[in-house]
Amino acid sequence: MSILIYRDAKTVGAAAATLIASHILRDPHCAIAVDYHETLLPVYDSLSAMTENGLLCWGDTQIFQLFEFQPDESGEQRIANLLGKSLFAKTDISEAQYTVPFSRDVSAHETAEDFERSILNKGGIDVALIAVRSDGSLLMNPCTDHDLATHAETIEGDSFITAGISTVMQVKHPVIVAIGKNYASAVKAMLQDGSLCDSPLAALRLHPGATFILDEEAAELL
Repeated sequence: MSILIYRDAKTVGAAAATLIASHILRDPHCAIAVDYHETLLPVYDSLSAMTENGLLCWGDTQIFQLFEFQPDESGEQRIANLLGKSLFAKTDISEAQYTVPFSRDVSAHETAEDFERSILNKGGIDVALIAVRSDGSLLMNPCTDHDLATHAETIEGDSFITAGISTVMQVKHPVIVAIGKNYASAVKAMLQDGSLCDSPLAALRLHPGATFILDEEAAELL
């Protein structure tokens, strides 16, 4: 585990993007898993800029989206649409490279199993970009779900299929990002004194390959 603290959101975004880019440059066939949260936008901005400047090519990289709403009446992939605007529309990532835990035709359980199977077929996820949430949750996992792989969750009436804590713990290099003083308490629980029931994110401090990238405000209680 390593902890990196930078001055501001832009620098955090550049640092996280550099870590991800280094894996792609070293192994163009690697697997990258992505979360969506507003605090990750500086990371996606930096990755987009690297691509636009010709420093980064995504042509052989496999992308796994770590959670998605289950289909509603619109049938839209709501998180995928947000990631499309933030990153994919600004890069050379094709639809064939992108795996989303979403299906209109099979059950949530089958969709979750298919997603896990896709990860296994790829040989595992090399890098996962994950946001710290203010409630300490890890993706869409409440604190009771310590051992689950990808599965269905319902939170405040919204249904998701989300990678589980056990899925994330098998990632070779999780990159966890926190930006802003609103996340300082969650960062403290995650890195210092939280149990899994207080903070599912606390599991990641046990991961030897995890890198936590924080701005000064998010780290102020450490």
